[in-house]
Amino acid sequence: MARLRVTGVQRFSVHDGPGIRTTVFLKGCSLRCPWCCNPENIKPEREVYFRASRCTGCLECLKGCEFLERPEDIFMYPEHLECAENCPSGAMGVYGDDLSPEELADLILRDLDYYEATGGGVTFSGGEPLLQADGILALLEKLDGIHVAVETSLHAPPENLGVLLDRVDLFIVDVKILTGDAAIIGGDRVLFQRNFRMLSGCDVILRFPAVKPYTFNRENIDKLIDFMRDNSIDEIEVLGVHRLAKEKYSSLNLEMGDFEAPDDVEIDDLMGLLENESIKMVYMKI
Repeated sequence: MARLRVTGVQRFSVHDGPGIRTTVFLKGCSLRCPWCCNPENIKPEREVYFRASRCTGCLECLKGCEFLERPEDIFMYPEHLECAENCPSGAMGVYGDDLSPEELADLILRDLDYYEATGGGVTFSGGEPLLQADGILALLEKLDGIHVAVETSLHAPPENLGVLLDRVDLFIVDVKILTGDAAIIGGDRVLFQRNFRMLSGCDVILRFPAVKPYTFNRENIDKLIDFMRDNSIDEIEVLGVHRLAKEKYSSLNLEMGDFEAPDDVEIDDLMGLLENESIKMVYMKI
């Protein structure tokens, strides 16, 4: 049975759909957004990491691996997953655990009472969860009756989306770049629009990350308004961006991309522009 490659399970989430939820972060993404706040979820492979700020200097990692002369040398040997997992302080380790549907179901069902009391459930995020559609489908066989949401950019094979269409209660769709600049992040506007049409009749929440200069520019915002008008969408959640993932990038020996968040005046201007189109905007500065 398909296993799911998971980087985290966050209980008591309140921003990923209705009610109290458990958010499952899945590894692997088809996009390369410079503002990504989950860089550990971009590559589908398991990855070693090293967080210098957590290193106690015990050097147990060197005892467990004959190739390492310093802890940060783990980046030279990314295939040495077992060596990275020997760190007692958690400064070094591996992003990505392969869990069976049974193991994940056990974690998710621990909060069943909260789901029932608040109308919550489970949300699959990432990365791009649709890339692991078969694993999600196998897991859902063990979560009968629980509200299921999928947060997706829709940049995934249509057949993957089709597998889950009848099993998912809510699709949270991140719409990013609708202009010709979509290629900057590896996006395909035609694929996105084709997949979005497949969601006809589904419960959908539209989200828009406000990122200068990539998404937050007048051309892209005009395209966004046209897209919402064409699809009879009258409400959108706008996400504020941040640089809190900088340490996670460093832990992967990567540099975070160059971007800016719009200021409060610019966000107010966007809200006014959307209101003029009878579109309700909710600003989520998480």
